[in-house]
Amino acid sequence: MLSEFVKVATVADVPDNSMIGVTAGGEDILLVRIGDEYFALDDWCTHAAGMLHEGELHADEFEVECPVHEGMYDVRTGGVTMPPPEEDVAAYAVRVEGDDILVGPKG
Repeated sequence: MLSEFVKVATVADVPDNSMIGVTAGGEDILLVRIGDEYFALDDWCTHAAGMLHEGELHADEFEVECPVHEGMYDVRTGGVTMPPPEEDVAAYAVRVEGDDILVGPKG
């Protein structure tokens, strides 16, 4: 579990309107960039254990779609926006320092 901010990527690693999977503090994390905003969520779908970074990003809606059963989550909050998932995924704090992207404790 993350108790402090940890560098997980650089700005160049995450092009606009894209997402990658990263690991920090033993946690699998989905890192998303939409415009100049960065978001981080648990990478595992709460429904069928699909890895969200293998799914599809719907940047216009700020949603990520699970590759297994097409459930969706809001990348800003981790909230479910389309079933079958019923449980939200945790969201992490994110900050950018220079070119470094850091992920911190769950919100």
